[in-house]
Amino acid sequence: MNVKENANAAAGASARSYWISVGLLLLLIAYGSLYPFTWNLEYPQDFIWQGPIGLIDALENVMLFIPLGWVLGWHYAGRRRQWMSFSGWFLTAFVVAAVLQWLQKYLPRIPALSDLVFNMVGHVVGWLGGMISVHRLNRVLQRYQNLRSADRFALLMVGVWLVAELFPLIPTFAVSSVVDNVKSLWQQDAWEPRRMALHIGMTIVGLEAFAYLVRSALSGQLVRLLAGFATLGILAGKFLVIGQSPGLAVVFGIVGGSLVWWGMDHAGDDRRLTMLLVVATASYLLHAIWPLRWRDLPEPMHWLPFASALTNNIESVITSVAFECLCFGAIIWSAVRSGGLLLGMTLSTAGLAFACEWTQRYLPTRTPEITSTFLALGMGWLVAALGQTQQGTRMHD
Repeated sequence: MNVKENANAAAGASARSYWISVGLLLLLIAYGSLYPFTWNLEYPQDFIWQGPIGLIDALENVMLFIPLGWVLGWHYAGRRRQWMSFSGWFLTAFVVAAVLQWLQKYLPRIPALSDLVFNMVGHVVGWLGGMISVHRLNRVLQRYQNLRSADRFALLMVGVWLVAELFPLIPTFAVSSVVDNVKSLWQQDAWEPRRMALHIGMTIVGLEAFAYLVRSALSGQLVRLLAGFATLGILAGKFLVIGQSPGLAVVFGIVGGSLVWWGMDHAGDDRRLTMLLVVATASYLLHAIWPLRWRDLPEPMHWLPFASALTNNIESVITSVAFECLCFGAIIWSAVRSGGLLLGMTLSTAGLAFACEWTQRYLPTRTPEITSTFLALGMGWLVAALGQTQQGTRMHD
């Protein structure tokens, strides 16, 4: 194909990815609003027009619509008549939110006008965030042209790594919180093999994504130096971000993972990608089928995805979801970079996730559900949506 045909194909792929993203976000909003789908059509609840507002409930309703607003704001930023687009989508989001709130009258939920208001606040905040992000990104790209070649999926993987390690990403300025994090070094058991191994795996995958991102946008000569700073940043975050309490096991895991990655980075492309595939797969298996003890009777499988996240405190499952996405992304990404077929690797990874969840039916303290399978499929789609990964990697310095 000529240059024009390539540009048209890229534009078409981008448009498809945009509409798929919007459709998925609307589906997730509806799913989260209507879960657990236990309808009571005979005795609907009263709609609460005025009442007390809980802080956590308000934040959840705001956050529910931020991703949709952000994607739309990003897409329409700088286009002609963007405020007409904003008005049209605001009306659409309002109708969707209103219908979902009204349907909650027939569910074990609490339908309220305040939820609808906070949904719209989230939509507007997300739209403004998307517009501001595009504006600032364009300014940076105008100043640093080489950043245009940065690998977008690698950037996503770095972000997922940060969430998995440092959620909620809020630094603390209270000396007492820092002291509590430091005290964990001698208050917690230093020998926790599973915890240490998981952080070794996360660090290897995160640093490999970081290195690929740097090599795709900057000089390869800076990779190991910047990777060292990234490792120090993660370690510092373990003491300066609220709610960490890392303990020596986590510190040893991060340090050990960085040393293993440093050795891997000196290997050839094929060998390094194979090691990354093995590390990501082993890390996920260690996470998924622990503890290695068996119950007498299997637990029932939960076929509704995200059941744990929607029935429990969502904050408690974010790090687990981020860890699984990091592993699934690394498995698919490394295989595709080695020449594997994207569809085949995505389906294989989803099959592995399903097999592990089915095994969890026989493991104590685990909740077998279909969520991990959907996460694997989602990461495979993101590999495609964020740009087809090139075969192999750039040459080492």
